[in-house]
Amino acid sequence: MYQRRVQITGGGTYFVTLPKEWATEMGVGQGTVLNLVPTYSGGLLLFSPAVRERNRSRIDMEGKTPVQLLRDIIAHYVAGYEVIEITGKRIRSEERRTIREIAQSLVGLEILGETQSVVTLGCVADVRDFPVDATIRRIYGITQAMWADALQAFTSRDEELAQDVIERDGDVDRLVLLVARQFGLLLRDFLLEEEIGRSRQELWHYQSVSDQLERVADHAAKVCRAALALVSPPTTAFSERLRSMAQISWEVISEAIRAFEERNPAQANTLLEKKGLAEEVLPWVQAAAREQPENALSLSIAVDSVLRIREHGFNIAETAIDISVLRGSAVPEGKFQE
Repeated sequence: MYQRRVQITGGGTYFVTLPKEWATEMGVGQGTVLNLVPTYSGGLLLFSPAVRERNRSRIDMEGKTPVQLLRDIIAHYVAGYEVIEITGKRIRSEERRTIREIAQSLVGLEILGETQSVVTLGCVADVRDFPVDATIRRIYGITQAMWADALQAFTSRDEELAQDVIERDGDVDRLVLLVARQFGLLLRDFLLEEEIGRSRQELWHYQSVSDQLERVADHAAKVCRAALALVSPPTTAFSERLRSMAQISWEVISEAIRAFEERNPAQANTLLEKKGLAEEVLPWVQAAAREQPENALSLSIAVDSVLRIREHGFNIAETAIDISVLRGSAVPEGKFQE
């Protein structure tokens, strides 16, 4: 941290000097235009135009498996880097194919250039074109549809529908990583706070909600994998009770999302008072397992997932309380409800 004393010119203008080593490193000289950005906390940030130009990273892929390379690229993507160079002694065609598939799995990531030893990826998606409010609504909508179809696939033992739900989980993952990237980019580029109209604290809470919805979607996929393992369709009595439980759990998620959207702590607190009121299901599940022992594992997995998504709804309600206390946190336009 540098410290400078404020000085005043004869005309009453306030000024401070810049640290020479910082100015040299950032290419600041006579006539350079600097950006001064007031922050929500009351601070004043000073930026050189060169800051954004330095937003590049490099990954050495030597010795990495495809899975390790995937993790590295995702980590750099989430960190908010605009350009990611992947280097190797000689990148083979199958490795290029792997890099291309990874890039296609992330929103806005494209191959900008290739040589024998370098593949350059660039994020061409402008964060301003993907408002986080709209992204969360999209995640919510996909997750809601996944759960409706997951219950149908499980109770009717519909393998084709179950596979479709499992594939849609990837769509949720892509959008959740996009929200994570927006947060990471905001941490790297403070100018974006003003440009997108959201503070870093707000984005942190949005990321928290997206993570909870991702887990809800994961449970829908888990129920569908359990559906694929069914030996016979569940009984009508079991299916009806499972649907009833799922409706109660989804109402928790729906109310929590509404409280988050409206920045309504009273609604969130009312919802959280229901947290310890879950019904006792163990005897019922045990009875169902005895009636259909060939389906015992799948039945217990489905019930467990239905109960767990309720807890994720309560977590969203707590986040609704947290974001409601932020100054300047505007209620977004539109509704999450479909």
